[in-house]
Amino acid sequence: MKIKLKVTRRNEDGSADAIVDYDEEGLQIIVQYGVISMLEEAMEDEKMSKKKDGKRIKQLELEDSINAFYSVIEDINLLYKTHGDRKLPMDENEMANALLGLKTKATMIAYWAENAYEKYFELNDYASDETKARRATIMGWGDDDNDGRC
Repeated sequence: MKIKLKVTRRNEDGSADAIVDYDEEGLQIIVQYGVISMLEEAMEDEKMSKKKDGKRIKQLELEDSINAFYSVIEDINLLYKTHGDRKLPMDENEMANALLGLKTKATMIAYWAENAYEKYFELNDYASDETKARRATIMGWGDDDNDGRC
């Protein structure tokens, strides 16, 4: 096997121009090494892409959860318009039921927004075991504390 590298010029940035001389067996080794390097690089790129995609999905979930609060505002505006602009205003029971429904909806939206926030910033149940252990050490939480703080 023959692989010979002759540097013809050194560049200021540390790179160089070179001529490679090789035989058939050397060519086979160079191609095999190149293919392996390309596959390793592609696998690493795929891993990074999945991490970015996962983070982007979490970010979109967080944005959607925040935007859901605007639907509650629209519901309140609709209730205000319905109560004030109808020929017969809503009676006390209708208003109480509508407000209770809005409160329930707002509570559910707040729950899912908080969940998306925790997922995005990897808090509480979404934290890694390493992070949970670090938090417990910093806060002085013992193993006997089983209150779900991490």
